[in-house]
Amino acid sequence: MTAERNKRETLTHHTMAAVGGFFGVYAIMLRGGNSGSAATGNLINLAVAGLDGSVGELLIRLGVLACYTVGIVTATLTRYRCRRQGRDFRLWAAAIDALLCPVLALIPETVDPLVALYPMFFATAFHWMAYYLAAGYNASTIFSTNNLRQFAEGLTEYLLTRDSAHLRRARFYGGTLLWFHAGVAIGWGSVRLWGIPGICACLPLVAAGLAATLWEDRLPAAKAA
Repeated sequence: MTAERNKRETLTHHTMAAVGGFFGVYAIMLRGGNSGSAATGNLINLAVAGLDGSVGELLIRLGVLACYTVGIVTATLTRYRCRRQGRDFRLWAAAIDALLCPVLALIPETVDPLVALYPMFFATAFHWMAYYLAAGYNASTIFSTNNLRQFAEGLTEYLLTRDSAHLRRARFYGGTLLWFHAGVAIGWGSVRLWGIPGICACLPLVAAGLAATLWEDRLPAAKAA
């Protein structure tokens, strides 16, 4: 992989991480402290609701699971078709992110917080399937647990061995964390100013991610996901 492709893939990935951070803070601040990408937490709460006999909560959580699963299945089918046609699947994910913003802006505050996030669960599953790999690194753009581990591990390995490969890994994952939380900061300001419609302030970030993807695709043998 050339240095130029690494550069462009990294820029694309980091820009979409900012989108993921914006979505995350929006969900937490305005939708009952829930995360629009936390499948693990939802599965645990689903099991708890079932054990407690909370039928209403169980049904809502099953809806979350259905949205996330349908997002993954739809993304997989779309990616397969894009590969056969030589198209970049990631453009579909960016388009869905763009459609998500006005949809969420129209959902009233009175709607159950988890139900209000159903479109986000679908979109973030799609987003994750599209933007998960860049410059040879596997890194999520919608949550940070593994990114933090890889950053800390890479930096520690570099300090121990002075191997530049570990430093590059630390820089990539550290950059992903930085851009993700830049998106968090922008989202925080937007929802503080405009409330639920503030999600539309994410559209310029999505547009930047789309532009970065298209710029990357101009290189020879562009990745189609």
